[in-house]
Amino acid sequence: MKIKFALLVPIVCLGVASMVAKADTLTLNSGTVNPAGGSAEIYPYSFQLDTSSGASTVNLMCLNYNREITAGETWSITEEGIPTGNSLVDLDYRADAILYAEILNPPAGVSASEIQYAEWSIFDPSDLAGNSLFDLSSRILAITALNAANNQQLINSGYFSQFTLYIPSNDTSSGPQEFIGTAATPEPSSLLLLGSGLVGMAGMLRRKLVRS
Repeated sequence: MKIKFALLVPIVCLGVASMVAKADTLTLNSGTVNPAGGSAEIYPYSFQLDTSSGASTVNLMCLNYNREITAGETWSITEEGIPTGNSLVDLDYRADAILYAEILNPPAGVSASEIQYAEWSIFDPSDLAGNSLFDLSSRILAITALNAANNQQLINSGYFSQFTLYIPSNDTSSGPQEFIGTAATPEPSSLLLLGSGLVGMAGMLRRKLVRS
């Protein structure tokens, strides 16, 4: 991202069950310069979250690539859970949550840039076509996350209750935008286990794609 940063998000979030509809506000402080290059900043994005119980600084991940936000911009937001339904949008949000878990505990050999670009590609694949930072590793991470997001055992385990979608209700400049964060302190062992499994799946997929 530039910090002006871009995201595309469906205006109607199908299948997302609202956790709490609060009059909270979210203000972008800054993003993180991508060590791999490019004009787009990557996770972590620092936000100030103001709620009825006070203000706090939270690190969130932006879900998409092609709409700009600026440091200091503020939104009214609602906090919603990750959907567990069967629609394609539900699947995409679960893949986003899986990639967010990955970026919290990056496996060996996987960069934050690769995970961030994989995240952006879930909703915006056409916008990343031809982008050199959306490389083979990022594509494999995205495919692997989408496959894992369809795992009914993972859905039934309650794994996705660890995450929260932050959905702005007002954006006069470039349309609605969404972010993801943790709803509660995730169990490190769960995240590491998932990360290890995804890396193993990604490795097998990489070998298959390279051979074909």
